[in-house]
Amino acid sequence: WTEMGGGPVIYTDRQEQDKKLLVYQSQPLEEDLEITGYPVVNLALSSTENDGAFFVYIEDVDELGKVTYITEGMLRGLHRKVSTEEPPYKIFGPYHSYKRQDGRPMVPGQITELNFALIPTSVLLRKGHRIRLAIGCADDPTFGRLPAEGDVQIRMQCNQQHASWIDLPVFQS
Repeated sequence: WTEMGGGPVIYTDRQEQDKKLLVYQSQPLEEDLEITGYPVVNLALSSTENDGAFFVYIEDVDELGKVTYITEGMLRGLHRKVSTEEPPYKIFGPYHSYKRQDGRPMVPGQITELNFALIPTSVLLRKGHRIRLAIGCADDPTFGRLPAEGDVQIRMQCNQQHASWIDLPVFQS
């Protein structure tokens, strides 16, 4: 938006947005924590559709419950294949070619893994704050829902066989 003349982006308290999303939240931090770099997320999930857009947001929740945006990332299920070819540019995290021949429709009802990097960040989270992971299937009004219509059922997996996880690049001094 900002590069297209849309003006500054102001992120307000995200409590209302998060009511529409699946959220996971950490316990209060026992000490200050600096996250610097590219977070990488792995979502193990199943869907009733063969494609979908999956959005992940990392947020900071203070002691009073105010939710502050930190960073985000997005991947379509169709483009989940992690490529082993040399990327045409420097990349940090899993490389997705987005080429037609690498497209892999999801199999409805079958567990699928999506592994992707989020936008790099550098943030200091204070002791007592919590880290929140919010997951959605659209980012209205910027990105519409995929598929646009229908009753899509997504089931996240968080177990020993199929783990969903996030790798945070933590800076330690």
